[in-house]
Amino acid sequence: MFRVLRFSTEAKNQLAELGLSPSTKGIHKQVNRALGHLQSDPTHPSLNTHEFTSLSTKDRKVFEAYAQNNTPGAYRILWYYGPDERDPKTKKNIPVITVFAIIPHPR
Repeated sequence: MFRVLRFSTEAKNQLAELGLSPSTKGIHKQVNRALGHLQSDPTHPSLNTHEFTSLSTKDRKVFEAYAQNNTPGAYRILWYYGPDERDPKTKKNIPVITVFAIIPHPR
């Protein structure tokens, strides 16, 4: 199911910063590819999506998806489902994924 991606201000800034430097252009491309997979299928095998239990609460599960793997400081995307929106014309539900951080994995 296709989902709309919404970005926190921090995640927008993190993604933009990756695109600014020639040294991080490759990472930026990998993150964008992962975001595309996340949008079309959050369980895509290359994302290795799993719950990030230390940030999850009883009201909201937080997930971690891989943008890179087997790389020191590999980039991760932290996200959660919702809040969904409603199309004002069709009154249909629009599923949303909120991306709140795009960060290197701590070593």
